[in-house]
Amino acid sequence: VKLEVAIQGEDMSAPQTVSASNFANLYWNARQQLVHHSVTGCVMRPGDLLASGTISGGDEAAFGSMLELSWKGSRDVKLGDTDNTRKFLRDGDNVVMSGWSRKDGVGRVGFGICEGKILPAIPDLKPADTIASISSSKCYENFKLYGYWRSSSTWRVRIALAAKGIEYETCAVNLVEGVQRGAEHSEVNPMKQVPVFECTDSVTGSTMRITQSIAIIEFLEDAFTDIAASLLPRDIGARAAAREIAEIVNSGTQPLQNLSVMKSIDERAGGAMNGKAFGKDGIANGLAAVEKLVSIRRSNLGRACGPYALGTFTPTIADAYIIPQLYNGRRFEVDVERVC
Repeated sequence: VKLEVAIQGEDMSAPQTVSASNFANLYWNARQQLVHHSVTGCVMRPGDLLASGTISGGDEAAFGSMLELSWKGSRDVKLGDTDNTRKFLRDGDNVVMSGWSRKDGVGRVGFGICEGKILPAIPDLKPADTIASISSSKCYENFKLYGYWRSSSTWRVRIALAAKGIEYETCAVNLVEGVQRGAEHSEVNPMKQVPVFECTDSVTGSTMRITQSIAIIEFLEDAFTDIAASLLPRDIGARAAAREIAEIVNSGTQPLQNLSVMKSIDERAGGAMNGKAFGKDGIANGLAAVEKLVSIRRSNLGRACGPYALGTFTPTIADAYIIPQLYNGRRFEVDVERVC
């Protein structure tokens, strides 16, 4: 398979070839690359696309990277018959990669082209679209988390913040003493609950507050895509499964054992129902459902199953919700070993 790379600068009328190599120059063959990629436990599936990396030949015209072609920037690389030269790619350069095979008497088979334009690291921003255009960790600062140490909803957010490596100030809200119902916290969260995540928008200077653990974690994932780990799998099926588990805990399990819910049951049932027993049943049912879904998914993965809840090799939002709920289960004297 012949491989060719061409560069077209903004002031050039056509792309000019800078490298002509061949798939035969691979240091490792395809089988060896597959073994190298999967030997550490990386899951491989049919249809996965593997990138070979640099494919350089023996002569200078077949060098596979600008670093080699310019010999670490020590010499110019001429772009075809034009007066243009490069040591490294410039903003605005269009890079065109192509591949094809040819055999005498048979014909030519092309593999299409891969083309992309080098954009500035920081684009010129217009005042009107500054907020929409900036999407990175530099947009937000002065992080605070309002929560209670035993709150499983707060615990989930702490896990997400730890995954992103974000340092924050803890603002304790004692739920047992009813601090959440006071006027001060009611201004922070009209629902009079925890957690509340607070930060400053570095563009506008305004304070942003987000309540509800799902909303907070989704915000952290969207706002901090460029740092540390993600709790949302790239695979859309695994991502949906992770969100499914999180919602079973978030919507169908944990609210049933909230202190306010249990107190309300005790007050209104007149002894006909026990709030804590109601919460215990809700936790047991929720964890049993989670266990069934997790077991099915892990079984389907077989030998490709990783150590985390959904068989992944890194933690997901499912793990962030399961761990605090297991603590709640034990606190409510649920037989976790039997249920799970």
